[in-house]
Amino acid sequence: MNTPLNVTLTETVIDSIRIESFIYHIIRKDTAEPDYNDEVILDPEQKRFFEGRIRFACEGTQFEFSDVENNTCKRDCSDILSDVSRNLIPISRQLTARFFEAHNRSTSEGIFIVAVFSLIINQQRHSMLSFLKVDYSTVFQQEINDVQGRKSVTLHKVIDSLSDNPHTLQKWAIIDTSDMFAWDVLALQRRTSEDLKDTDKAISSYFKGFLQVGVRSTPGSLTKESVRVAHDWAQGIDDLPEGMSRSDYKARAITYFENSDLFNTSDYINQVLGSYIDEDMAELEQQQRINTRDGHETALRNILAENGIAGQVFESSPGSISAKSKRTTLKTTTGAKVVYQGTRKLNNIVVTSDGGEQVITIRTTQLDEI
Repeated sequence: MNTPLNVTLTETVIDSIRIESFIYHIIRKDTAEPDYNDEVILDPEQKRFFEGRIRFACEGTQFEFSDVENNTCKRDCSDILSDVSRNLIPISRQLTARFFEAHNRSTSEGIFIVAVFSLIINQQRHSMLSFLKVDYSTVFQQEINDVQGRKSVTLHKVIDSLSDNPHTLQKWAIIDTSDMFAWDVLALQRRTSEDLKDTDKAISSYFKGFLQVGVRSTPGSLTKESVRVAHDWAQGIDDLPEGMSRSDYKARAITYFENSDLFNTSDYINQVLGSYIDEDMAELEQQQRINTRDGHETALRNILAENGIAGQVFESSPGSISAKSKRTTLKTTTGAKVVYQGTRKLNNIVVTSDGGEQVITIRTTQLDEI
């Protein structure tokens, strides 16, 4: 067996995408089940358009099938690709029904597209599958014909509608059931933030349940997840020592990846926590702070373990951390904002309490009005 290609699809490979077979079914809120079609006829222009949508879908987060032996989604996809002419229509109906049920029938109206497409890898065409969930109300215009008892659909003006509104594509997935790639599924959904891409939260829990996948661990995904877990944990600290900032934990986590080549759990925890004591503290206060830090070390290690990070060794990928994630914003009741990167100390920012007010002190040699 060849070693899987541990890479994303290149631009050249994506450009070679060609739709081989195409069907969609309609999902409406006011029906007990989807409205199924037996055939969808695309003219050349429409085919090119949907090939463009599939190319767009190739930018998804990498996932792997879970419980492979019992994974019905993988089995159905494999069955379609093994005999497209025989299996595409009946199995696409099953997939659409499961997608409908997975969302507890509360999904927004739309068309669920199942398309078999091919692309050129190593000078040979390789078949894959795509799922596209597209808004119904804004894009759907069709002509339905009864052809020998089969519902045949011809699309009208759908391309103009989709082109005018880039947000009509709700969810998408590219599925490869072979062992050619280290990933099984590329998936994403609209309005996923840069911080959530390449993490387990890149798609909704119900879409993950439908696909029966878990995020594939990559240096980028593990880096982002490590920062997220440290940040979320810091937001819930009940015994945060006086004078310490919750946002500094995330800042120190990011600094760790910027300055380290390989992830080490103990080193990471030590960097994220930082120092809890000052030399001018009384001995009793220092001991109390040390005890607090020991408790925080245990808690952070446990939460990293629960999220599958503790104990792993992977290359740091600071480039995967978005600029937005690196920024911290302090906002007052009057709407004034202080935006900075790194810890408060590195930015000469001190926040103290004075009665019922918070006092922000910033020291700088230059102040510019922008």
